[in-house]
Amino acid sequence: MSTANPLSGDAAALIIRALLDFRSLWTTHDLVSTSGVPAPTCRRVVTLLEREALVERQAPGVIAVPNWLRLLRRWTEDTNTPRATHWRSRHRSTHVLDRVATTQVRHAVTGVQAARHWVQDAPAGPTVIYTPDIHRAAADWDLAPAMSRSVVLVESKADLVYTRTRKTDSGLRLAAPSQVLSDLLTGAAKSTAGADSLTHWMLEHELDWRY
Repeated sequence: MSTANPLSGDAAALIIRALLDFRSLWTTHDLVSTSGVPAPTCRRVVTLLEREALVERQAPGVIAVPNWLRLLRRWTEDTNTPRATHWRSRHRSTHVLDRVATTQVRHAVTGVQAARHWVQDAPAGPTVIYTPDIHRAAADWDLAPAMSRSVVLVESKADLVYTRTRKTDSGLRLAAPSQVLSDLLTGAAKSTAGADSLTHWMLEHELDWRY
């Protein structure tokens, strides 16, 4: 964890995602169990978050998140975007997401296409999909390289983006709402209008997406 970006890196991201995804009072033991990050690292990250008033002490050894949106926005300031490439579908008759749902390739849909699952008036935008192996995914999903941003594949082997995904009736995996909003605020899936729409929904329906 660098001093320049104290909240960057996989460990900090796993901790912050846990704090975002659950409405809870946290002990270090609980945070270690949920995030999978060792206790010394959890304590170090929590100390950094406490200094910025992003978490607060409720009792000795117990913390809570006073404002999840502030925490999420702070997290995006240090987010490193994985490599992304642009593709197009070879078939006009079926949407790429219909094919994604029928394969065994690990994936998590993010950006406005994921936001539309929760927000009906989310704006249009490219189909952005996390997958650990871009070229295998492109072959299985019958995609061809393209200059346009019709389909954007973001290569990430990190467990974070696949953590607590939501499965649709068709079998499609959507990134967790907190991950989707982070991606709409920065990176390959960035969309100001999409972020605004999803933020409003998440504020109004906190019990629907925070466990």
